[in-house]
Amino acid sequence: MAENTDRKIYVGIDLDTDAAMVSYSYGKGEPETVSPMAGSEIFSIPLAVALKKDGSWAYGEEARRVGKAGLGRCEDRLLERALCGEQVQLEDHMFAVSELLARFLKKMVMMAGRLGPKAALECLVLTTHVLDLPMIRLLKECVAFMELPEGHVHLMDHKESFFYYGSNQPAEFSSHDMGLFACDGRQMRFWCLERGKTSRPQLLSVREERYGFEMQQADEIFAHIIPQAFGKQIITTIYLVGDGFEDGWMKQSLKLLCQGRRVFLGKNLFSKGACFAAMRMADARTPQYVYIGEHEMKCNVSLKVYERGNLSFYTLITAGKPWYEMQGSCELIIDGSPTVDFWIQHPDSREARIESVELAALPPRENRTTRIRIDAEPRSDHEVMLTLTDVGLGELVPGTGKKWEYLLNL
Repeated sequence: MAENTDRKIYVGIDLDTDAAMVSYSYGKGEPETVSPMAGSEIFSIPLAVALKKDGSWAYGEEARRVGKAGLGRCEDRLLERALCGEQVQLEDHMFAVSELLARFLKKMVMMAGRLGPKAALECLVLTTHVLDLPMIRLLKECVAFMELPEGHVHLMDHKESFFYYGSNQPAEFSSHDMGLFACDGRQMRFWCLERGKTSRPQLLSVREERYGFEMQQADEIFAHIIPQAFGKQIITTIYLVGDGFEDGWMKQSLKLLCQGRRVFLGKNLFSKGACFAAMRMADARTPQYVYIGEHEMKCNVSLKVYERGNLSFYTLITAGKPWYEMQGSCELIIDGSPTVDFWIQHPDSREARIESVELAALPPRENRTTRIRIDAEPRSDHEVMLTLTDVGLGELVPGTGKKWEYLLNL
């Protein structure tokens, strides 16, 4: 990654069980996707590394070739093995597989940067199909090994990548709800990107349906699934992703799918969506759309405060942001009774719920001489741990350090 340059690069990496795809942009237009073979539209890069006997490293297909030729040991399927906490010995060194995965990711970022003029990495987004707590911990460990600042790296699942891809398409594609079918040959999943109508910015969510699937009767089964998935919704754009669509079996179902709709085969949709997300997250402007998914906070958590004589709301937790990237803190002076009121509000509603936290056993003091630090840390998309600490007002009113903890259910 280059330094001392004003040119910025945005990178999205889609991590699957045994392969990765990498898309990048310099901040404008449709992202480009890295191909390990010049001029090819083969975008899949095996999740493999090899330590050569001369001490250098190889990645992807080259790593596999090194292993087959006996020039070094190849380690593949890095993601699932790192999740299991595996360690391997390469030459005279013992490596955690998570470190090998981090080396692989760092190489992918460097590959994206070398395809154009030298640029500094502005934002990296990693996307995976499942983003549970073990995956979050693993990817954060990789980011720490890569020595990238956390504020420039974000994590998301494929649904959110689909949101960023869909919400960045031209208006003629995105004026109605859009859908995605994902097929791995054993199961068919349908995602529909749906729009809220009342809020600004507009809230978007992804509805998911799952269907049993068999390749022996694929065309017939898919033709039966399509009307079930769409219902009465107006869906004008459809994306097809997954290896299950690559055998040329769609005949009857494709005719049905194309009736009044545009249909695209989206091999690199998730890496492009992650790249669009990287550009959006580095933009300080208010977004036109906000995604509310499984990992995003569903409500704003705010305090009603006086600041410079004016009554306003101070937001500790913001709806629409992933819970694992959120935390809020502030300090305030208590005016009146020793309680703190937290306002909980869904962004699509004008109604708010108030949760009051009593500062029990607070030492008696004159009004407005108690200063409290508040730390808010989400535990999930619907729980926030609040920690309130008596920090005092310097030498005049020393703080006791007493803490109050309260689990806020949204």
